[in-house]
Amino acid sequence: MLTFLRPAVALTALALTALPLAACVPTAAPDWLVAPANPAAAVRAPRYSAVTAGVTRYDVVDPKDWRELNRAVTPRSGSGGMEGMDHSRMPGMTMPGMGGKRDTGGR
Repeated sequence: MLTFLRPAVALTALALTALPLAACVPTAAPDWLVAPANPAAAVRAPRYSAVTAGVTRYDVVDPKDWRELNRAVTPRSGSGGMEGMDHSRMPGMTMPGMGGKRDTGGR
């Protein structure tokens, strides 16, 4: 009996608080929302613009050598990175039992 009573009390309390608040809601739309458009308002004149304006053309080309493409996007030596670092002092780079070799990640 108690399990059915709690939801009923909660719904009654909700109805008693929501009902007075429902009287505060306006019933009609505001005048500025339903007013007709102003025919004297300034409007910019329409102009022509091409549909393909700003489109870049990408034609079919012959495939390039993948080695050359990789060299083109590879950072140049001396441009930053890890060239001048002492890798022996970095944690995880020298593993015990590896004979002093670096762990390069390849398995």
